[in-house]
Amino acid sequence: MRNVVRAFVVIAVVAVSTLGEGGASASSLLVSHVLLATAFAVFAVFFANPSYAASRGPVRAWLCFAGFAAAGALVAPYAYAAWLVLIELLAFGTLFWLACGDPPVLSRMLPAAVAGLASAHGLAAVVEKASGSPRPASTFLNPNHLAAWLAVAALFLAGTTLARELPARVAWLYRAAVALALAGIFVTGSRGAVLGLAAGAAALVAATWSGLAVRARRRMVAASVVIVLAVGAGVVVRFLEDNDPYRFHRTKIWTASLRAALGSPLLGVGPGQFAAAAPNLNFPLENTPLRFERSFHTPHSDVLRAVCEFGFPAAFAAFAAVALALQELFRRRHELTAVGRGAVAALVGLAAQCCVDDLSVRPAITMTSAALAGLVLSRPRATPARVATGVAVARSVLVVLALGAAEVAGYLAWSAANGLPSGRLDARHLDRLHRALGWNPMQPGSWQRLAEHEVGDGRSWRLPEYAAAREAGERAVRLQPADAYYTRAAARVEATACLSILPLVATRERAAKLYDEAGRLAATDATIPLEASKFLLQAGDPAGAARAATQALRIEPRAATPRLWLAKAILQQDGPAGVAEARRLLDEAQGLALREGEAPSSSYDAALRGVDRQLVDALRRDLAPKPGG
Repeated sequence: MRNVVRAFVVIAVVAVSTLGEGGASASSLLVSHVLLATAFAVFAVFFANPSYAASRGPVRAWLCFAGFAAAGALVAPYAYAAWLVLIELLAFGTLFWLACGDPPVLSRMLPAAVAGLASAHGLAAVVEKASGSPRPASTFLNPNHLAAWLAVAALFLAGTTLARELPARVAWLYRAAVALALAGIFVTGSRGAVLGLAAGAAALVAATWSGLAVRARRRMVAASVVIVLAVGAGVVVRFLEDNDPYRFHRTKIWTASLRAALGSPLLGVGPGQFAAAAPNLNFPLENTPLRFERSFHTPHSDVLRAVCEFGFPAAFAAFAAVALALQELFRRRHELTAVGRGAVAALVGLAAQCCVDDLSVRPAITMTSAALAGLVLSRPRATPARVATGVAVARSVLVVLALGAAEVAGYLAWSAANGLPSGRLDARHLDRLHRALGWNPMQPGSWQRLAEHEVGDGRSWRLPEYAAAREAGERAVRLQPADAYYTRAAARVEATACLSILPLVATRERAAKLYDEAGRLAATDATIPLEASKFLLQAGDPAGAARAATQALRIEPRAATPRLWLAKAILQQDGPAGVAEARRLLDEAQGLALREGEAPSSSYDAALRGVDRQLVDALRRDLAPKPGG
């Protein structure tokens, strides 16, 4: 009975992880992590001697990878993001351990659950496509991630249907689920999923080759080729329907991401730190109005993520775990059941797609892969395991604190801060924000939100509010010193104070210094020096404003708005001597600005090419010949 409960927990976690943003929503994470913590505590303490255990080679290599990840987390600038990555690694390891407990029971229960989930998500994708969605994603948000999970499900079920002992009615139900999963992949048009499906299908053919007759082999190869080509046609349809000029943009992202690994080869940029490092890895686009309008926040490859975030030693340990697992499975290939072969095919397909997609950010995929890996990498114990009760209790306490108590605290903080209005908060909303900070003081976003509350509209605040806003903003920067977002927010606090209650040179210099630091952290974001230019001009420093606007134009030479502020700064600084240069800048800005009726393609485009008509009119008045001049 306990093995049935253990398998049920594995299935429940896999099912929950496919809901709510592919398991990434706060509610899905709470339920799945609490389930894992509870199950681990029960089975590690009260049922500590399972009959099966995981293969030692892959597990040791993976633990080595986890150790390197923990070392990187200790020195990561953004501690909370690093902590969240470690929690996901712990969740993966915990589910893998649970799945290793009794593979025969899990093999009987898991296929039906996967079939039901695959049918639901595949059908949802088809319905979304029929309703007009260009790239459906079901609950996963990202169509590539949905397609990856559906490919895993299709390969797993395809292998399961090859079991001779499977009742015919059940086999046909599984085949129907495979068909729905393939339909879901087709409508997403995911290239990575087609690659994964091809690799997984090849692995399934290879795993079953020796047990098939010649005619069956031919049929299986033909069916695999036809299915992969049919699903691949979805990519062709997608490209015909959507004229995406950036469809091969990802190769440039890979090249740019590799710079992060080469810059910090030992520990990488740190677990969960890539998003903050990405602005300085961005690359210019050709033949576009703005060079850096498109940005990226992940390497778009889990192979590269392993190197970039964790460093080369950790990446080699992760690759060694995969290699040792493949070696183990190859050695035991004749022992594998049909369900096991399907799991191997699914994992091979997933590994192939991980080379070209960032699948590890989606818990639905990591949890499903942990369950399948535990299913095929566990072996019967030669002798009963003996774990001291004290050791088992200590392990359980650590897991419960990390996946249970910490997760609950994080969820309560998120739910308290979620949905707060902008600007100054009333008493009820402010109490919610303070409760969020009480539950999770490591979240810089909550401290930045407190600073925003203290600033209010920037007109009716006093020195005590300024002091509180400054402290909250600086604390957010201390918690995440590598992200330009928080440094820029701290600069805004000083800039607002300088333009209202503290019109001092020292305040202006503090704001300018923070804007410079934000610009250093995001050197390809022209809106930061543009914002600094506006502030410095208002604060009576036209020379500084001109320098900032010039910096914005170095980043985005075809931007319109920085030209207007540079023209205004030149007029203030040089007077009549700067009229000709200011007029030239105004004419250029009007030629580069968004045309009337043209919608900006992004907020970045709106900030840099959407000109302020009042500013243009003011410049024209300043440039107009003066009576008697």
